[in-house]
This record gives sequence, structure tokens and C-alpha cells, in this order.
Amino acid sequence: MADWMQTTRAFIISLPRLRARRAHALRLAERMPVATVVLDAVDGAALSTAQRSQYVADLHRPRYPFAATDAEIACFLSHRLAWQALVDSGAEQGVILEDDAVLRAPFAESLARLAGTETGWSFVQLHSHGRPEPGAPFLDRRRLPQVEMVGQVVKAEAARALLRASERFDRPVDSFIQMTWRTGVPIHHLGEPGVANGGIGLGGSTISRKLGFGEKVRRTLVRPVYQTQLALQAAREETGGTEPAAAPRKPLEA
Repeated sequence: MADWMQTTRAFIISLPRLRARRAHALRLAERMPVATVVLDAVDGAALSTAQRSQYVADLHRPRYPFAATDAEIACFLSHRLAWQALVDSGAEQGVILEDDAVLRAPFAESLARLAGTETGWSFVQLHSHGRPEPGAPFLDRRRLPQVEMVGQVVKAEAARALLRASERFDRPVDSFIQMTWRTGVPIHHLGEPGVANGGIGLGGSTISRKLGFGEKVRRTLVRPVYQTQLALQAAREETGGTEPAAAPRKPLEA
């Protein structure tokens, strides 16, 4: 446990102007079992031209069917800041949390166990949208990682790979990491989640926005098509296929 704590840093992404979330992030930092830095998030309400230019639509296949909002661009850039901070820290791995993360009871124990597992991993999602399944393994890999970026543990090597792969991006960060054939970073998840999303108690999502009726209908129709295309590409990659638009990156060594 001591070695793990010495080689790990934590980074909490937080917008200073959102006071409730900032206060929560500072309390969260005090509870972390490793040295922790609260990072100022990129503000979608104040994006520069240079920041906005890193988003380029229709870069990858399958094509992402929705234009990114300023909030989604800022969220992606904030995670890039966290990946860069991890690399710059010299730590072997980092715990990256958004400022609505809530630690679950087995959090510290899960980190210690993860450090000692023999299963090769480079990026582990700490949250889950569903309940833990009885008998689920401690660490597993989904063919198609779930969306949402409330909490993860990332190896420094994986952070470097993600930075290289995302110098330009065409979709939200949680959708981007699903394209493991583009990033070269396999995604694992914990059988028993280590964090939960507490955003409802902190003013709700900073990404979601109100949509008109027509746009809601369009998204309802288009999203399943995109998800099917994504699942098919993930299956092709798993069986040795390639992405139509480009050759896949070499996966990280386990």
C-alpha cells in the first residue's frame, strides 16, 4: 500500500466559479489516500479561439452524429489538462476525478488491490451505471467502454497515448475513449465501483443542455445507429479487423 501511495497522484477537475462543486472538490481532496491536486477546469463559457480550434468535426469513423457544445469541448480539454498533469508529475499512475465524484466505501481498498493485481491495465473506470453483478471479477474489460468520466485510474503511459491521440478531437471525451482502436488504450472497469456520480446534489450536470422537440427526436433516432456502428467497429477490432478510415494504433503493452 505504501509503495502504491508513493507512486500515485490524484487530480480533481473543478471549475472555480461553481462554488458548490469547488467546495466539494476541496473536501474530496482531503479524503484522498494519495497526494491530490485540484485542477482548474477549462471553462466552456470562456473558450479561446485556440482552444475551440482543437475540436474538428468528422475526424474519425464511425462519424459522431452530434456537434460538440462548448461545455463538451471544455470538458475534453480539462481531461487533457489532467492527463498532462499526470505526465508532468512523474507519478506512475493517477486517479482522475471530476468534481461531482463521490467516494464509495471500498475506494482506498480498491486502489490498493488494483496496484497488486496481475491483470495488465492502463486505464480503469472507477464508476458504473449499473449495480455490481454477483460474482463479477474485481477487474474486467468491456468490449465497448461505458460513457461518463466521473472517475478513473490512468497509467502515465496511457495518459501520454491519450494526449497524442487527442491533439484534435471530434466528439466528447467519454465517447472518444471508447475508440480504443484509435487511442491504443484498452479500458478496464472495476466489478465493484469505487466512485459514484453525485452531480444531482451539486446543481446537476454542467454538460447537459435543453433541446428542442425536433432535436430530441433526431437524437433518439440517430443515437442507436451510431451506437451500433461503434459496437460493430469494436467487434471488428477484437477479431483483428481495422478501422476503415485509418490503421489502428499499436496497443499499449500490458
